[in-house]
Amino acid sequence: MTVVACRACRKPFAARVADINRGWGKFCSKSCKATEQESRTGQHRTHLQRRNAETSGEPEGFSTAQFFSNEADGENTGDVF
Repeated sequence: MTVVACRACRKPFAARVADINRGWGKFCSKSCKATEQESRTGQHRTHLQRRNAETSGEPEGFSTAQFFSNEADGENTGDVF
């Protein structure tokens, strides 16, 4: 075990040498990893914005959805599941 500093909170923690060699062992906990990943990607924030738009009656956040080939010819003009 090697003592390293967490990339998110800077607290020291023990990481296995094998994990460090794999490129793991950078964060002390799953919550620190999630915090860093959210700041890098913004995925959770985007998910919440889309979910809130659906519940507030605003247009859906997935407006670029593609139709199947059998929906474009007028056969299935009813409800889309």
